[in-house]
Amino acid sequence: MSNWKKLFKGKNSGEEHPTSSRSSTDYSSDDQKNISTQASQTVDYSRETSRTPVDAQATFSEPRKTLLSSDINKLSSAVDEIDISSGKNIGTKTNNNNNINNEPVLITKNLENTDPVIENDNYSTPSLSKQNTRSEYTPNRLKPGLLTVKVYSSKDLEIPVPLRINKQILSKLASLGQHINEEELNEKIDSLNESLDEAANTNLSYYLPSTLRINSSTEPNKNVIAQYNLVYAIIEVENSSERISSVGNTIANTKFNSVTTFDVTSPNNAILTIQIYIRIPGSLLESNKQEDHLIGSIMCKLSDIIKSPFDNLRSIRMLNHQWINLKNPYTDDDLIGSLNITLDFKPLTKESKPLTIEDFDLLKVIGKGSFGKVMQVRKKDTGKIYALKSIRKAHIVNKMEVTHTLAEKFVLSRVNSPFIVPLKFAFQSSEKLYLVLSFINGGELFYHLQKARRFPLIRAKFYICELLSAIETLHSMNIVYRDLKPENILLDYQGHIALCDFGLCKINMKLDQKTNTFCGTPEYLAPELLLNRGYTRVVDFWTLGVLLYEMLTSLPPFYDEDVSIMYKKILEDPLIFPSDMDSVTKDLITKLLNRDSAQRLGYHGVDEIKSHQFFKDIDWVKLNNKGYIPPYKPQVKNSLDISNISSEFTDERPMDSVVDDYLSESVQKQFGGWTYVGSFGGSAN
Repeated sequence: MSNWKKLFKGKNSGEEHPTSSRSSTDYSSDDQKNISTQASQTVDYSRETSRTPVDAQATFSEPRKTLLSSDINKLSSAVDEIDISSGKNIGTKTNNNNNINNEPVLITKNLENTDPVIENDNYSTPSLSKQNTRSEYTPNRLKPGLLTVKVYSSKDLEIPVPLRINKQILSKLASLGQHINEEELNEKIDSLNESLDEAANTNLSYYLPSTLRINSSTEPNKNVIAQYNLVYAIIEVENSSERISSVGNTIANTKFNSVTTFDVTSPNNAILTIQIYIRIPGSLLESNKQEDHLIGSIMCKLSDIIKSPFDNLRSIRMLNHQWINLKNPYTDDDLIGSLNITLDFKPLTKESKPLTIEDFDLLKVIGKGSFGKVMQVRKKDTGKIYALKSIRKAHIVNKMEVTHTLAEKFVLSRVNSPFIVPLKFAFQSSEKLYLVLSFINGGELFYHLQKARRFPLIRAKFYICELLSAIETLHSMNIVYRDLKPENILLDYQGHIALCDFGLCKINMKLDQKTNTFCGTPEYLAPELLLNRGYTRVVDFWTLGVLLYEMLTSLPPFYDEDVSIMYKKILEDPLIFPSDMDSVTKDLITKLLNRDSAQRLGYHGVDEIKSHQFFKDIDWVKLNNKGYIPPYKPQVKNSLDISNISSEFTDERPMDSVVDDYLSESVQKQFGGWTYVGSFGGSAN
């Protein structure tokens, strides 16, 4: 279930899908007098009672595989052709970047955040390494704008795993290859032994095709040629990603010839990541299951690439047909081939046309709330997919929600965290406010927890680490989140978390400062809120402890269907753990759920929590660079995929409804600072 509808402070319309979720509360002081009578929307907690033993020293530093929906390309020595259920028709204009079919097994390896190295084949070029930055000048700061990434071809890519030699299958691949020497490949195949050593396996990548041409017709005597890509790349900037696929040549020297453009709103912090994958047919692997293997990766900060002064009002050629070495994910220091790319950056100017709703194609409704709706949209100039939240000004004025709405936009525009849904743009009309956010479509953590019933510790630990990093970022800006729960946590296409819904956050809260507003979700409320004694930012650590407990056991620690009884349990009941939970995990949860907020772990800062033995094997720099591979990858076909969102919303026609609300000039002035496109408003045209 997507959380886009809960961008409206949990005030949702309609039933949840696939199960109901828990609503947030924001009570006035009068409401708090009747706290025991407040009803909670409940979750289907009828989960299994059997538990898998957990160990706090579980680590997610080793490679993992996730079996996904289908084994598309089932090859065997008996078949005459490759069965591809969803190919791309040759001659039909399609978006190569969105050609993500049903996902196979994904095999990856953890990457260090190491800057790539530029090869100096034909000329001298600057290194992308931060350590090699020339010191005789200080580069200008980049302004927000459009980053165009052109990927031409690869060189010397290696197949990262040994193949099981099946000469009949390899010969079939040779016959289906595009832009390869079939005769040379067949000669190579004939010389192969049944067992392939590592050197021969590496050499084979120079002969096997990266792209196949397949007859996808089910009718006899009819040819419908489809293209199937064995090599593809994922390009990511500021939580927006595109997939580009091979168009020919061998695996080692894959041709991509693809161009994609990204909106970059925080260019001085933005990191460009390119990961190259190979999809290997199951018949060539010991597992007999089709698997996607990570070949190599590039990761670099945009501001580190430019090594000479530039004019911030003109387009900048950051890299020009340069070969960038790929980091080998299976070793610490080795490189594994290279990629030829060009990077162009077009900064915004103050004269750029201001953004309006007309700059977006409206695709699907993905959520509704009391103040407006959330739609999946496509930005016309870049083609990127976003979530657009529209809010009627008159509604938030009448409901006295202006402060909350402005605070949410303020937080989203200021926070820079890999684990928080980023704000891309904000603009307005005379009747409405608009927020444009990254479209995170891997589903709510709540939805995945409902399916799994409980998570193994390795998975729960991964999410808690990324959440702790997000909370640390917020607290460093004196922002208290106050509503941490699985419903407010999204998974991206890789399986990293993205915290969303900042409608209940409190800004300008220093370390020891207290506030009294009663808000949150009943199952997650800290004792100090229930006692109305004021609370500090450590309420976020109580909710973190509740979340960890729920992920490991399937229920919040003090859950009861009767809310008044549940509140009593939160205040009085002892904390009970399953017998199979290890002592380190229990110790962390116990210290996070200390009813005395002054004694709670984290009272003196996040470092207190990070120093706990539970996190002793975590490299926090690596974590913040998304260097750990998620233990679970959601089934997401492409950036348009809305399969994790209820049809209750997606069946509705997307439109920006016309309203005729009159607001006085003094009211309109409250929204004077709403516009946001990085440092100033506008779109690059």
